[in-house]
This record gives sequence, C-alpha cells and structure tokens, in this order.
Amino acid sequence: MTQISDSPGSSYKWWVLIAISIANFSAALDMSIIVVSFPRLTDVFNTDASVVVWLAISFSVAELGLLLTLAKVGDTIGRKKVYVYGLALYTLGLVLCSVSPNITMLIISRIVQGAGAAMTLTVGSAIVVAAFPQEQQGRAIGLFAMFTSVGLIAGPALGGVIIEYLDWQGIFYTRIPVGVITLIMALMIIIEQKEPGARLHLDWGGALTLLGCTGCFLLYLNLGSDWGYTAPTSLALAAAAVVLLIIFLYIERRVVQPVLNLSFFRNRTFTMAGLTSFIQMAAGSAGPALFPFFIVGGLLLSDSTSGLLLALIAVPPMIISPITGIISDKIGNRIPMVIATTCFTVALYFGSRLNIETSILDIALVLGLFGVGMGMFMAPNQSAVISTVPRRHLATALGIANTMRLLGGATGMALAGTLYARQQIASAGELTAQGIAPDMVERLSVIESFQYVIFLAAIISFISIITSFFIGKPVKFPENE
Repeated sequence: MTQISDSPGSSYKWWVLIAISIANFSAALDMSIIVVSFPRLTDVFNTDASVVVWLAISFSVAELGLLLTLAKVGDTIGRKKVYVYGLALYTLGLVLCSVSPNITMLIISRIVQGAGAAMTLTVGSAIVVAAFPQEQQGRAIGLFAMFTSVGLIAGPALGGVIIEYLDWQGIFYTRIPVGVITLIMALMIIIEQKEPGARLHLDWGGALTLLGCTGCFLLYLNLGSDWGYTAPTSLALAAAAVVLLIIFLYIERRVVQPVLNLSFFRNRTFTMAGLTSFIQMAAGSAGPALFPFFIVGGLLLSDSTSGLLLALIAVPPMIISPITGIISDKIGNRIPMVIATTCFTVALYFGSRLNIETSILDIALVLGLFGVGMGMFMAPNQSAVISTVPRRHLATALGIANTMRLLGGATGMALAGTLYARQQIASAGELTAQGIAPDMVERLSVIESFQYVIFLAAIISFISIITSFFIGKPVKFPENE
C-alpha cells in the first residue's frame, strides 16, 4: 500500500500552508502585475503591443504545456523535490527578467518563469492538501485561494507604483527576495511526499505532443485575432493542434504511466468538476477582459477608476473563500458550486444590461457579485476533484484540473476579444448609418459590443450551473492510500 509522509504535528499543516501561500501570492501577483508594464515596455524596447503580448503568451505556453507532465513527476519522484526545483527556476526567471537587455531575452526569461510556475502550481497545492486531513481539505483550499485573491488585487496598484518609481525592472527584482525566502522555507518545513519504491517512466511522447498541442492552440487563439481565425496560417495552427491532440490521446491509452490518466474521467464528479471549471473560466474571463473598455471607452471614466472598480472582483474571495472551504467540508461540494456558478451567471447577465446611463454603484454591485461567485467557486471545485482520487494521485489530479481552468480562461479571453472587436465594427457601421455623431458612435459601439459579448458569456455560464448539479458526494479514501 502506498505510504504518504504524515504530518509530524498539528502545526505542520499551517506552516506548509503559510510557506506555499506566500509563493502563490507572488505567482498571482505576476499574473496581474505584468500587464501593467506593457505600455512602458513598448516604449523602452521600441516595439508594439503585438510583440509585448508575447510576455504573457510565452509564460502561458510553458506553464500549460508542462503542467500535467510535472504533476505526474511530482507524484512519482517526490512533490517537495519538484516544488523546490520549481521555486528555484521561477526565481531564476525573475533574475533573468530583471537584467534582460532586449525584448527577446525578456520573452525567453518569461518562458523560464512559466516552467518554474508549472512545477510549483499543482505540486504546491497538492502538498497543502496532503498536509491536511480529508475533512479539512476544503478549508485549506479556501485559505489558499484567499492568498491568490490578495495577489490579484495588489498586482495592478503595486505594479503601477513600482514602474513609476523603480522602472519596469522593479516588478521582477523586488520579488526575488520573496522567491529566496519561500525556497528556504520549503527546504526547512516541507516533508517529502511520494510513493515509496515507485519508478518514474516518463511519457516523453505524451509530454512532447501535449506541449506542442497546447502551444499551437494558444498561438491560434492569441494570434488568430490579428491574422484572422480563417486565415491559412491560423488554420494551419488549428490543424496542428488537432493532429497533435489525436496523437497525444493515442499515446496516453497505451503507455504504462501516462501524462494524462484517462481513467480519472470515468468518475462523473471528476469529469464534471473539470468541465465546470473550464466553462466557468471561459465565460468568466470575459468580464475582467472587457469591463475596462466599457468603463473607460463607454462611460469615459478614468483608468484609475477602472482599476479600482475591477479590484472589487478580488475583494469578496478574501472573505468568502475560507468560509466556503469550511462549508464544503461539512455539506459537500455540489451546493456551494451551484450557488457560485449562479452568482457568476447572474452577475454576467446584469453586466450585459449596463448602459451609458449606468452609475458607478451599478458597476460595483455587478463586479462585487462576480467576486462572490469567484470566492465561492475554487474551494468546492478543487475539493470535488481531489475527493475522487487517492492521495498518492493528488498532484496529477490537480494538474488536470488546473490545466482545464487555465485553458478555459485562455479560450474565453481570446474569443471575447475577437467577438468584441467584430461586433464593435458592425455596431459602429450601423450607428453611423443612423446619422449619430462620431463621438457618440465610438462610445455607443463600445457599449453595445460589451453588452453583446457579456450576454453570450452569461449564456455559457448558465451551462456551468447545470454541470454543477452532477457533482457527487466526496469519497473517503484511507489517509495512507
């Protein structure tokens, strides 16, 4: 029977949670802080937005392409080992970013960061979950999510201050000490978790085809909006992604230790939790992506006002996530997930009803409700995932769940941007034909396009309410299985 390292005392789980949550805070900060630097980097390196956006694309390709492979490695050779190496690689990426002399080197450094993030993301959450008894795992995930929310809130504001007073390098080198401290904490605190006697048979074919498939898919989503999704180059990327996916699934059905354990999907709860996460992130990503256009371009409010309003999304999770984690431990995951997805859907629907006469209070209420849904979703969703597998497979299961979540977000954001741009052109043409003044045409076309995409997102989000009803009761596995 598989043996997982046990906690040496009741305080161990809290020290593990603190150590990994600090690192997770820095990673969440990275997600929101890098976007703030785009305008400055465009000027510094004398380039344009289509090049600078690769700082985000390269990070995502590395992270998503390696996530499942490294999760499997962590379950086999040891989660602490993979996590520590990941922290070291992520911190090295921060150093390289800080001293990058040109945009090419900066993009390469972001790939290093993304690889390190892939090593820490799933393995880190698996270490936290394994440190807590099963009846407290929802609470652990809720607290973990709270640190993520704080990082997302702090990113834009902190990034603006750092860039103004320390220049763009500061958003990287100011976090190097955090990386070093969390690395030392991980080495001192975390007890290794792995299956004794297990040998790693790395699925190279699956790993490489998954990396290629993910890369082609993300490139298609991100570059297709500029090239046109039906352009020959875009279609070639899409075809490559499909072919690589077919090859990947063929390989996974035949290897001894697959990167993607397809048997997990035989469990209804696991499948529905992953599907719900994908749908919710695909629908939910439209809000943060398009609200700035509505607030600034449609209502003519300032960028700072837009930033403060968007920060409201991340405020409720700070309070609600830990509470929802405790509740899901007691009553199960289905009801909290249904409520969370309902909040998402209602927020998106009322968001689609906002118009040129909308007040700041109306926007705040919509974004606040959106944040409530976010705060209630993560803990029961991930609890549902881990409740379907033995503890020795935690990292692998969470790797699949995180991959579904990140893919959903990337898909939704790309499609939202494309639909918004096309609808704005169509709306502007119709409004101009009606003889409306040019300045009002621009504002109204922004608002109508925003309403159109957010309403579609609400419809998609409604599907996640239905899938949430299929979440089953948690399975009680022996602690040492």
